[in-house]
Amino acid sequence: MKKCCLVLSIICFSLFMGGCARKETSLPPAKDGPFVANEGTTPTEKSEVTMLGKVIGGWDEAILIANTEDEHGLYQVSLDALSQDMSQIKPGDKVEIGFDGLVLEIYPAIITNPDYIKLLENGDDLVGLYHGIFQDLFEKDAGLNADIDFIAVDLSKDKLLTESEKNALLYLLGTSTQIETRQGNYESLLSENLIIRDENTGFSHLKTGLLLQLETSELNINSFRFTAEKWRSSLGAYTLYDCVAKKENGSWNYEIGAEMIS
Repeated sequence: MKKCCLVLSIICFSLFMGGCARKETSLPPAKDGPFVANEGTTPTEKSEVTMLGKVIGGWDEAILIANTEDEHGLYQVSLDALSQDMSQIKPGDKVEIGFDGLVLEIYPAIITNPDYIKLLENGDDLVGLYHGIFQDLFEKDAGLNADIDFIAVDLSKDKLLTESEKNALLYLLGTSTQIETRQGNYESLLSENLIIRDENTGFSHLKTGLLLQLETSELNINSFRFTAEKWRSSLGAYTLYDCVAKKENGSWNYEIGAEMIS
């Protein structure tokens, strides 16, 4: 029975993240807690383990955290046992989590008994912005998506996300599209024989996958430029070119410079 409940919880989490991925994510209101997350009254004496992370998203029962000390660490933190004000913590914020050390080893791993979540620093929800860009790009020229069973994401020319944030982005994109999502680039897919190239004509194509690529500039105060491409073949691609992402009133949005189809 316990296994069934756990599986059901994981499925519900995935469905929620997929259905709400492109909306602003807010965390649940206070549960009449004894302290506010950023007041510095953290009961550290109760916790055996602490973890530093960045908030990726959340809902009424859990939040998703990218571990900033482990480039592959992605965690769900259950809020059921907490009785504190979470209203001041938003996606992009850096937090400290105290817990008893127990972690359910699935993906994302689940911290079931957190003692506290403490706000350390307000941050930018770039993962949410990138997810919105890729989701919008995925929906462009839907014919390129026909018969795909995986999405490869090339972030090798991105200058802003950490490795743990990139892993969180892949998880969000895979959840919202319900398609296997992984990191990869043209060269790696070619070496795996996933991209087929005609040596005589130079024509290349992905038979059962998509390649999404994002190149960004350095962050300039509250803005940066980027180009994003959706690639299926030498004659099948969609590009959002010379775009500008800006942070205004605490939220990130972007404007498309030009759209190109090949």
